[in-house]
Amino acid sequence: MMPTISNDRFSAKEKQLIREKAAVAKTALLQNIRKFKQHPVPVLIAGEVYGGIWLEHNQDNLFLADYHPEAAWASQQIFMDHQREDGLLPFMFPLQTKGGFFDNTPVGYWHVQSIYPFARCALDLAIRLGKGEDVLAQVYSAASRYDEWLVKFRNRKGAGLVEMYCEWDTGHDASPRVTDGGIPNGCPGREAKNMPALPLMPVLSVDLSAMLYGGRLALAELAGRLGKSNDEARWKEQAAELRDRIQTNLYDADDDFYYDRDSSGFRKYRSEHITRLFLNRVLDQKDFDRIYTRYFTNENEFWTPYPLPSMSISDPSFVSSCPKNCWGANTQALTVLRATLWMESYGRHEELRELMTRWLRAFIQYDNQFTQEIHPLTGAPIGTGTNYSPSLIMFIRSAQTLGILP
Repeated sequence: MMPTISNDRFSAKEKQLIREKAAVAKTALLQNIRKFKQHPVPVLIAGEVYGGIWLEHNQDNLFLADYHPEAAWASQQIFMDHQREDGLLPFMFPLQTKGGFFDNTPVGYWHVQSIYPFARCALDLAIRLGKGEDVLAQVYSAASRYDEWLVKFRNRKGAGLVEMYCEWDTGHDASPRVTDGGIPNGCPGREAKNMPALPLMPVLSVDLSAMLYGGRLALAELAGRLGKSNDEARWKEQAAELRDRIQTNLYDADDDFYYDRDSSGFRKYRSEHITRLFLNRVLDQKDFDRIYTRYFTNENEFWTPYPLPSMSISDPSFVSSCPKNCWGANTQALTVLRATLWMESYGRHEELRELMTRWLRAFIQYDNQFTQEIHPLTGAPIGTGTNYSPSLIMFIRSAQTLGILP
């Protein structure tokens, strides 16, 4: 049985504090909607530290739709409007493009950095907002072309899986999983097609392949809605084939875990990349239950006092110093927010409520100003950035789910 730290209850004083903090969070979330030169309608930025919109934040807009549906959809539309001719979707747009890291770049094609499939997010949001068939057709076209790009330019080995070329491809900044062996931050020449000249390359990626799988399931659904029955069958067939390839190439039966594979074999890092198989429904219920029970109900793996750490605390590569922006240790708001999209689907309702309870407790205990990440053992905020959109959303959603907010 998983340990609890709060009996899933808050005092009357704590509940009032949560309600007050949730009101602040809602105001800050709406203030994170900004106007970009690259797009006519304001979109949701990632937060104070990240002055821009990232493709890996697309799921944020599923929650934003409750408060600002126009900005939620614009945050999908901007990626379709700037899709490259070869099919690559941008990974980000900076709010300010002059100098600094972005170096006057109005749109980034440097790497992939896609986790929750664009096809799935855009489809679900379009349906929720009552978009017409013309919009579904646009999403279908963009997502189909993106699938083609991944197959053409991230399949050098011919394994039928998506290859990782750089640290930022998966958004796992500063994680040994995506840096060991000399893997660079970004793709050479700031071009997502370019693979580094390293002996270990290419790296067959668990989470990028899972993203492609989830995208194909969404494309099948889109095709069905558009009356393209042959395409629907084709996407389902390709998704099933990809699932088999993930199982054959990336599953380690000894550990009952899925690992990336480079030229030397498995890259054995027990990181939160496994949750991206859950997010994209790659595993059936039986396989999910087995892996989840072993690793996610275990306080020595991922079920820490403040779950879910980005690396199992028992993994030898766990970065115990927990520096800022480290996906080799810290509990990340993005991981926690994405968990709301898969835990209930796999029947883990009570665990999700417990996760939300711990999230709220960490944020009120330290009067956290909505940082990107927290310490997985203490709940203390890491870094000084504030008003990170996934943290704002997760706080509000947790308070609502637990009945503290109406």
